[in-house]
Amino acid sequence: MDTTHINEMIETALAIEAKEGHLANYLQDRAAERGLALGHKQRREAIELFEGYVRSVPDHLSAAAASSLGTPVEATMAQVIRSAVAYWDEPDDLIPNELGLLGLLDDAYFTMRVLQLVSDRLHAESGQALIKDNLAPLEVVIREILGDLADVLDELVALAMANAAVDQLIAKVMEYSGSFILKSAQTSFAGMSIDALVENRLSFTTAPDDSLRDELITALEAVSAGLANQTTAPSQQQITAGMVALEQVLRRERDDYPFASESDIEAIGAMLVGAVVVQVINSGGEGHEPNRGFVERCVDLVLDGAE
Repeated sequence: MDTTHINEMIETALAIEAKEGHLANYLQDRAAERGLALGHKQRREAIELFEGYVRSVPDHLSAAAASSLGTPVEATMAQVIRSAVAYWDEPDDLIPNELGLLGLLDDAYFTMRVLQLVSDRLHAESGQALIKDNLAPLEVVIREILGDLADVLDELVALAMANAAVDQLIAKVMEYSGSFILKSAQTSFAGMSIDALVENRLSFTTAPDDSLRDELITALEAVSAGLANQTTAPSQQQITAGMVALEQVLRRERDDYPFASESDIEAIGAMLVGAVVVQVINSGGEGHEPNRGFVERCVDLVLDGAE
């Protein structure tokens, strides 16, 4: 099958995404809704995952066509493929292609759902498959992005399946069983767990991650306890040690948050330690330690300001 047109659409979409960042902005907003700040590295890795999904369309179409070439199912497979790509030529598709990579998610979802359903039936009845990767975890996220449009696409997929000659394809595969093997494409997901990739790169789309907040609170409580449990004012050495402890926490998480520079990390550490130092000094009582509520408010104010 000639996938030149689809590949050209994908390259155009990626160029639009690089310039306009429609999908990146959507993901940024999605993270913000969950109280998260999406760092550059995390945003880039998320975009790469969606790019891999869209690029898997021509890869799988070409693999299906190539593996059926010269076999008794060649003509039937061509009919299935035509049904799977019909949506790409819709002039008024559900998400405008002008939105770049975001605008191709509906096209890619349509094709991959058709191929997945055909593959599932093939595997159940003949042991062969068109798709080996389990795309379900990624498609859950894509369905959330599509919203109500996902249900509309599923109806279009069902209609395409009714006209995709799937029964004929399976019948011929069964009739000539053992004489040829249908091959799945080698995608960018090959050898990797998509479930793990989604968990690592797209967890911000489903649930907030408070690991940094929790670590900072724990570290700051330890600093405040050390500063308070003495009869003299905090020394410069103690203050520096406290800042270093907080900076270590921030550096571990720097790729997933916008404060990636050393100056940002040092400033955040200084502000947090400075807050508890002032609280300890102003308490006027020996052994007085700032309560957890104060520590939590300090951390929340700093993290909110860093977003």
